[in-house]
Amino acid sequence: AIAMCDRHLRDYWSYTSTRDLSLPISSEYLMSDMAVAGKTDDGNIFADVATRLTPSDGLYQNDVNMLQYFWTETYNGIKYANTITSYIDNVPGLDEATKHEYLGRAYFHRAFRYLALVFQFKDVPLVTKILDVPKQNFKSTSREAILQMITHDMENAVAWVPDQSAMEYIGMVNKGACRQLLIKCYLSTGQWDKAIAQADTLINSSGYSLMTSSFGTFESPLESTWHITRNVIWDLHRPVNKCIPANKEAILAMPNRDGTDAAIDMRTMRNWGPMWNISTLVSPAGKFMQAYA
Repeated sequence: AIAMCDRHLRDYWSYTSTRDLSLPISSEYLMSDMAVAGKTDDGNIFADVATRLTPSDGLYQNDVNMLQYFWTETYNGIKYANTITSYIDNVPGLDEATKHEYLGRAYFHRAFRYLALVFQFKDVPLVTKILDVPKQNFKSTSREAILQMITHDMENAVAWVPDQSAMEYIGMVNKGACRQLLIKCYLSTGQWDKAIAQADTLINSSGYSLMTSSFGTFESPLESTWHITRNVIWDLHRPVNKCIPANKEAILAMPNRDGTDAAIDMRTMRNWGPMWNISTLVSPAGKFMQAYA
């Protein structure tokens, strides 16, 4: 169940196969200040949100947007987390430390989904266990009550889940990720001083730091046409360097490796950048802004 939670966390943003405009993270971003619907050669892009998103219309699961996907898939992620919390006591021979470690990771996954849900849809049904019989009379729970619950859960998760340095694999939920999510919960509930204290711990004494010099593997895929002078920002954005112990900026990494079964192509520049790679877009000096992607 933990493996399903981890896998689903990435699918929540990237889907399970390559998409164009219907990449879930694109819909999340276009409803924020992070990006706009930028596929400007498509007349049906979800750009005029004020008129197209209404109480009775505007939620899709296709190339218009993936807003409906967040409702259905978020509850799937909650179901995977609830599988652990509902049945962990049935596992024979499980010591308390290991039990709490798995519970803490399940709390992270459930809290991550509910934090997203309540700020996407506000009051939503609260489901905290695997249902034994079909249920059709769901009622919404207030956003405030859900935030209070997941904040308490994340306080336990921070206490129970180990640091990345004590874990064999990179990519599983670790204490740093739990602490970052707890910070968001404190901010969401107006507990400013607690958020500051947790942020100070995460920044100053959790093993993370900004990278200030080159590290990892240097790659220059188009050296014959585009020379790269090695620098720390370039190294940070090489896929091969994302999930290595030398990268001290990564709190929780979700690998997306080309040429593997963990590869989902994303056309983010085309979909988030209006007029991307168009010949009429030039610099003030009249130079064409060629894109490499």
